[in-house]
Amino acid sequence: MSEAKVEERVCEDRISELPDDLIVAILSLIPTKDAVATMFMSKRWLSIWTMVPVLDYKDEKEGRNSVWSFLHKSLQYHKAPLVDTLAVLLGSQCPTDVDVGKCVANVVDRRVREIIFELVWSADPTRLPNSLYSCESLRELSLSHKILVDFPYSSCLPSLKKLELSSVVYKDDDSLRRFLSISCPTLKALFVTRKKDDNLKTLTVKVPSLWCLLYHNCFMNNDVEEEDNGRCLVIDTPALEEFHVMDISRDYCSTNHMPCLKGAYLSSNSCPGEKLLRSFSSVLSLELCLNHETLVCCSTVNFSRLVKLIIDPEDSDWLEPLMLLLGNAPKLRNLTVDDVRILFFHHSIN
Repeated sequence: MSEAKVEERVCEDRISELPDDLIVAILSLIPTKDAVATMFMSKRWLSIWTMVPVLDYKDEKEGRNSVWSFLHKSLQYHKAPLVDTLAVLLGSQCPTDVDVGKCVANVVDRRVREIIFELVWSADPTRLPNSLYSCESLRELSLSHKILVDFPYSSCLPSLKKLELSSVVYKDDDSLRRFLSISCPTLKALFVTRKKDDNLKTLTVKVPSLWCLLYHNCFMNNDVEEEDNGRCLVIDTPALEEFHVMDISRDYCSTNHMPCLKGAYLSSNSCPGEKLLRSFSSVLSLELCLNHETLVCCSTVNFSRLVKLIIDPEDSDWLEPLMLLLGNAPKLRNLTVDDVRILFFHHSIN
């Protein structure tokens, strides 16, 4: 036997001698397909993969076959009593006659902590099982694309800390409003990416516990007049510390005061409204990617606590409204315009 083969045999034996818990931890760091493939190494490895708490299934962008069949079969043999993470990405090659919600129901029954589910198949949006929205162990939930989000009245996610809803379709306004205000009492971070036809007129975010909100609404509503498009965003989050808004839709926005706000990012192609801007008045760090109209609106707000300002102007006539804005920021110390950083050392810039 050659030295290379002997060395390989020794290395294999050393790995096999590790405790099951350590091997499971190692397998949790590699793709699920590779973890399952270890069952062919020896009898010692035959069932170790079935205890891996992290499951990751993703369709390849250029692949012809879907991972769905492998996902469905492997979950039938998976035995871990607790699942830390289920991450699923099903692409256009996924069969449209299958119940994709089965994999979600499977891990909900095993006290899953994190679910990432992205569905971009060619069929219509589909509902996920109601049990998902009553999973007491779930801490993070991310739903994307061809998913019909329908929160039942019995929804209750007491452990949920982070929620991401990206380009999904909603049952109606009330279902989402009720869920956010009642069903997730410990929610800390909410990320929402809107699509044009998501079946929402009013998105209401009334979450007393929320400290981070990212809102992206990046389609231009050209079908109706700016003042009468029928859609709006309502925010009531008194504990909010981080607020990022990227919105070119011209939707109306209503917010309450945010006294705890530390950082904010605003990108808009039209003035987002005086009420929204005034809700930023307590912010410490502000980044603006704006046109002249919105910058003028910002110049009317008194930023009494602002110490850091980043401006990325889209128009050439930004200097005059910027000077007005600076006059309303007496505590400003750090200004960046077009990646050029300026420091202020005096108590006032007036």
